[in-house]
Amino acid sequence: GSVMLEDKNINDLLDELHSTRVEIKGFQELENKLKKHQRALEATLMTKLDQQGVDRVGNEVCTVSLKKEIVPTVEDWEAVQRHVRDTGQFELLQKRMSATAYRELRTMNLDVPGVKATELTRINFRSKQ
Repeated sequence: GSVMLEDKNINDLLDELHSTRVEIKGFQELENKLKKHQRALEATLMTKLDQQGVDRVGNEVCTVSLKKEIVPTVEDWEAVQRHVRDTGQFELLQKRMSATAYRELRTMNLDVPGVKATELTRINFRSKQ
């Protein structure tokens, strides 16, 4: 039978944590390699479709079509922030607070209205190998 994690000693848990992280790193490297290959395939297909003047192509296994969409590239954040303040168009911004900036304000004993500080405890891992 397999040993329950709770029954393992700290040394065994550390060994297993280390080997699990090594395994995850291997999968991440493989994923990065595959994603890079996928991007190269997509770029080559886009070029070939463009050269042939078509926006859709397929075979027995898949179909690809070119889809154009507009995405924003901010060139002047101050102008954007001014615009959002002036118009109230906060929907232009993603709703996520900077944890770094928030922690910095807390060290200066400054409160941010509407925000509750939540403490997370995490394992900090350092490999010696």
